[in-house]
This record gives sequence, structure tokens and C-alpha cells, in this order.
Amino acid sequence: MTVNALEVSDNHRPIDGPFILACAYCHWTSQEIGVQLDKVTHMSAQLSKVFNKSLRDTSAKALVPEPTIDLSKPDNPDIVFANLKGFLKSQLNDSHPENPLLTPFGDVNYSSPSSLARIMSLYTNRGSVHSRKSTQKPSTMRESVSLDEGLCLTSPNSDIDAISKLRSEGYPSTTTPTQRSEQTHAPCNFASDLRPIPMLLRTKRANRCRACRHILVKPETRVESTRYRIRLIALNYVPTINVKPLHPFSAPNHKIDLNNIRPLQTSQFLLSLRNPLFDPVTVTLATPNRTPGRRGHKVTILCPQFDIAANTDAWEEALDTNKSSAQRKEVRSTKRFGDTKPEYVGQEGRVAEAGKVWEKGRNWTSVVVEVGVVDVHANDDDDDGGEEDEDLLEIPTFVRMEWEAEVEEKGKEGVKEKRELAYWAVLGVGRVGRLMEGLVTTSSVS
Repeated sequence: MTVNALEVSDNHRPIDGPFILACAYCHWTSQEIGVQLDKVTHMSAQLSKVFNKSLRDTSAKALVPEPTIDLSKPDNPDIVFANLKGFLKSQLNDSHPENPLLTPFGDVNYSSPSSLARIMSLYTNRGSVHSRKSTQKPSTMRESVSLDEGLCLTSPNSDIDAISKLRSEGYPSTTTPTQRSEQTHAPCNFASDLRPIPMLLRTKRANRCRACRHILVKPETRVESTRYRIRLIALNYVPTINVKPLHPFSAPNHKIDLNNIRPLQTSQFLLSLRNPLFDPVTVTLATPNRTPGRRGHKVTILCPQFDIAANTDAWEEALDTNKSSAQRKEVRSTKRFGDTKPEYVGQEGRVAEAGKVWEKGRNWTSVVVEVGVVDVHANDDDDDGGEEDEDLLEIPTFVRMEWEAEVEEKGKEGVKEKRELAYWAVLGVGRVGRLMEGLVTTSSVS
């Protein structure tokens, strides 16, 4: 829902009012039900005045000329509460005319300076003849006897009406427990009884790094703004990791299915990392010899250390004349990171070699990972079916990055410092299939 001006001036600038609520999805506006607002702020209070226009509030401005909502029902909770509040205020003023806790408007306030001054005057002027309290007993407060005084009676036919409505409209017309808990009035058993509720405001907080105390997230102070002045999220500094199978070219019928990985054989996968920084980085990968679990898979990274180029523009890289001869001879792939096109080992004589990367792009590098998959479903009957999700193939990987960046201090322009970032990551590869009579079948997952 958005707040739009009802009229637009000649210079195409919105005027001060009135305003209406509009939905950009279904093109519904509050003008269809005769609801208009004077301001774009405090909408909840304005809507409350619209629905409760029959209250005895002479200072409130009429927002709609002819309200289309029936406000004469005695079960309107806002009307009943406002009438009861006004009745109790009048009773307090009549029974305790000199109550020091009552404000000039009839409200009870325990922390205002005027209330404290009235309380202190009762004790400081206690000996004065003019300030002595009257010995007359205060009058007893009576109860409300009519709807104008906040009296609300329960209808004896309310249960019968609810049962008949439930039979005619069905269960979908009832409210959920979450809807009933969020409503400020009761009862609220049907969807037609729901009322708009104001949205709770959330506190905007700035977050700092625990190590260096640098500001990581700092939102704008304006209430209507959802933008951030500072937003340093980890995704802008941590490389993106992608895993896809490396199929054997000599056996095209035996492609690797990530949902049904063949056990008791060695499968190869391509591990690609993309550099989000504007500086070249050196990446070092490390994994345990076997994955954790009862039946660990053997993991081997053929090239655990490699370089990734900086995240620069493609035209800037092509026009760069300061490259060395080794960088000019380096062949980089024109593929995009995360390309879903299948890769084959042995095609055009390409084989996975230890210590060599498989492919390099503008700001990404791919290496080969060999996994010796074991049969995790062996002896399941003896082990009571095994553990839950034991067939998942997950590889814990330690990633360490090193790069040189410019020092962000005055007087040290052009000076670079060495930086390092290290973290653990879990690579989800797929699921291991079941080996039965020479065939591999996947296990059913509920």
C-alpha cells in the first residue's frame, strides 16, 4: 500500500492533501470506501478516527464527509472503549476534584512536573487554613448504565449466530490463531471481524566488527527510508564457490548424476571460485582426508593453491598495456562463472593433472576435486537403517585468501599492505545412490 495525493497541482507537484491509500497490485484505492487522509504520517490514528467518527471528540477533524462504515453497532470495541474512558474520567473528576494526579485534561499522570508540584503542595501547605482538605467523604463512583457510558452487553444469540455463520460460510471464513493474537479487540473468530492493525516499528541499529570496531552496517536515520549509509556484507568479500560434475568423455553413458552418485568408484568434480575483490588473490584450499561420518569419503584436491585475477571490467582488462609477458601469454576462458554446460574429462586431450588448474576466467578459477565415494547404504539392516541424511555428500573445506590492498590512510597513498582472510565452508555436492545387484538406484527421500 502506498500513500498518494488525491489531486496534483499544475506544476505536477503533490499538494498538501488530501491523501488516499492505493494498492499497486490490484489498483484498489481507499477512495472507493470513502476514506481520505489529511497527512502522510500518523495513518493509524487517522484511520482510527475515520472508523470511530461518532465518538465525542469535538477537536478531531472530519476526514470523510459521509462515512460508509456503520459505527452505531454496540460491539464496536473502539467506540465502547472511548465511551467508557470518557465516563470514568467524568466520574473521577466528580468524586476527586482535587486529585493531584489528574491533569487538566482528566488523564492520570504520575511523572509530569505539574503532578509532582500538586503532590508537594499538599505537604508543604499542610498547616495552612485555606489548604486543609474537606472532611466530607467523596461520592461513590457509579457504574455505566448505557451505551454512551461504555456499557457492553453480551448478546444471548451470539453463539447461535456464530454456528449458523460457520455452517453457511465454512471453515475458510474463520481466522487463524496468529490473526486472533495480533488483533487488539475480541472476539475475532471470523475474517469479517478483522481490523487493520498498525505495523510495529523496528529499531535501526548499527553493527560494528568485534575485532577492529569498524562500522559494518549503518542504516539511514530517516524513518521512511530503508537504505543504508554503510553496508559492508560478507558476500562482497568472500569468494563465491560453485561445484559441478566432471563427466568422463570415454563413457558418455555414465554421466554423474548429483542426485544419484555412483558408489564404490572415484568421481571428479569441478570446484570454481570467483573473486569479488578488485585485487588479485591467492587461494589455498584444504580438506580432511575423509569426510566426517561413519563412512567417510576420500577427498583429494589436485591443485590446492592457485591464483584468481581481480574483478575488473572486461574492456579495462583488454585495454591494459601494463601487463607482463607471462600475463599476456596466459589463456583465459571466455565462459561465464557458474556456466551449467557439462564438462568432460578426456575431451580434446584434456586430463586432470596434479598441481594444475582446470580452467581460468576473468575473475574465476576452476580446479578438479576427486572423491572416492563409498557405499553408505551397506549393512543398513544391521545398523537399523543408518543415520538421517547419511547419503548426503558434503565436503568441509578450509579456504584461505591472501592479497595486497592499498592502505586507507592519509600520507600513505600508493603503499600496499598484505591482507588475509580464512574461513571454513561446507560444500554440498549431492546424494550417494544405492548399489543393488550391479545397479545404482537412488533412495527415496520423504
